[in-house]
Amino acid sequence: MQERRRRLRAYRKSRRKFSCTVYGITLAWLVLALTQWLAVCLLKDFRDNVNKYYWISLIFFISAMLLFSMFIFIKSLRFVLCLNWLLSLLIVEFLIIGLFALSAQTDWKNLIAWFLICALLTYLFILIGSILPQDLTLNVVILFVVAFLILSITVFMSMMHKIMNMSYSFYAYMVCIGLIVLMFVMYHAQTINGGRFAEMRLRDYLLASLILFNDFIIIYMLTIYPQVINSKKSTPSNTTVSYHSKDSSYEDSTTTTELVVNWG
Repeated sequence: MQERRRRLRAYRKSRRKFSCTVYGITLAWLVLALTQWLAVCLLKDFRDNVNKYYWISLIFFISAMLLFSMFIFIKSLRFVLCLNWLLSLLIVEFLIIGLFALSAQTDWKNLIAWFLICALLTYLFILIGSILPQDLTLNVVILFVVAFLILSITVFMSMMHKIMNMSYSFYAYMVCIGLIVLMFVMYHAQTINGGRFAEMRLRDYLLASLILFNDFIIIYMLTIYPQVINSKKSTPSNTTVSYHSKDSSYEDSTTTTELVVNWG
């Protein structure tokens, strides 16, 4: 009996250490992403080059997905010291560079605000999943059914946005996809914290941090659209109003559309 209690205490201690390591590494990934995306927004030459060569971001993002797939399905890559850290850094960096083209379209104030909102939502739902009495890892079928129903709504909303030109339907689409991802954030939190039907290996701290970071990336990408819309609304366009008469003409720079007034 004493031996069983000792093993249980040792397991709980190891699981707590594993959880803290995962969440700490995830936080480090987030800080790394924020600093680089801010650099894209604030450095004009850097931003111009990103806009000019936007296709590079697409290549890096697809490469990140391929590397991440290899990291998930080839277990030996995850347990070779140095190699697992190198691959993790490459995956994170490729994801960050993959979002350079989108980050270049936003304002730095909007970027910071939405970044913090997404980060807080991610960690909030990690907390909710940790204290939730319902074992999502045991009833994963229910999770997928709910996600499928919400996905049906997102497809409908995206079609309404594209075909019927309903601008606000995209926000409903954004909320629905966000809910799906946050449900899986809770699921992942339970597998990380342990004590449930399914749990992650104690050696898979890098994989767990990459999964949470990828969850964050999905949520953050959904906010790019409102960021760009708000950025365009807050930036007035400089145009010229020209006045012409028989005797003279002059130009006045304003923030309205071009207007030509002919006198006589």
